[in-house]
Amino acid sequence: GDLGSNEILISKDSTIGIVDGSGTLMDPNGIDREEMTRLANERLMVEHFDKSKLSSDGALVLVNDTDVKLPDGNVIDNGLTFRNTFHMSKYAKADLFVPCGGRPESINAGNVKDLFDENGNCIFKYIVEGANLFITEDARATLEQQGVILFKDASTNKGGVTSSSMEVLAALCMTDEEHSELMQVKDGKFPDFYNRYVEEVIEIIEENARLEFSCLWAEHERTSEQRAVLTDILSTKINDLNVDVQNSSLWDNMQIRKAVLSKAFPKTLQDHFGLDTLLERLPEDYVRSVFGYYVASRFIYK
Repeated sequence: GDLGSNEILISKDSTIGIVDGSGTLMDPNGIDREEMTRLANERLMVEHFDKSKLSSDGALVLVNDTDVKLPDGNVIDNGLTFRNTFHMSKYAKADLFVPCGGRPESINAGNVKDLFDENGNCIFKYIVEGANLFITEDARATLEQQGVILFKDASTNKGGVTSSSMEVLAALCMTDEEHSELMQVKDGKFPDFYNRYVEEVIEIIEENARLEFSCLWAEHERTSEQRAVLTDILSTKINDLNVDVQNSSLWDNMQIRKAVLSKAFPKTLQDHFGLDTLLERLPEDYVRSVFGYYVASRFIYK
């Protein structure tokens, strides 16, 4: 999918396992980066991986495979079962685990113990939740208690929310003709405005991610509270303050309102249309929400 493929494309690590709808690709010596990148760019599942690129310790086990002998001598009876439980197995042991999909509650109170060896060490040092609800709340608590550095889905997936909101914003402030000219790909060509807007959205996502991470990391160091719990506290504080700001005298002060919105709205849109035009075209409730969230989030982060 897009999430896992993009993670592959921006990463520089040694990836030892990829699980998707077609099966399980594993190589303790590191999956061939060039071949992995090809699959990611073409959005192909691991069944299309060129097995000649595997090391002598690597293997590709598809969901329909049976009685597959792995290089270490172990035999996989059922490829589907192996795929579904791979993240709990010794073959998945890695510094970093990024679940990018899969069934909700795949790691739960009943099976989280299987991630630990006889000395109480987890097979993962870091877990960054790309998939929503992959790990239950109680399992998160157990993992963090045992020293795993875990970042919860509600924090890690804000980039997707930001991207969607920026897409909606562009559509709201443009006429149909402007949207066709500035945002729609024609004959395989991306408009210059579209390219600039995408780059700015990426910058906004990266900045928001830095603020979220820095806040969670610093608060954990200060309080020793679990990061997953801090994500919930942070979200609640921002949401509550957002409502208060929207209903406060800050909104009524036009100088403050414009100063905040000039920071909150993408510069690409402002440079093309002007802030006053954006404010004329956008619904007031929408603008008020942008204003409240920007003030609240920046205040709480700081």
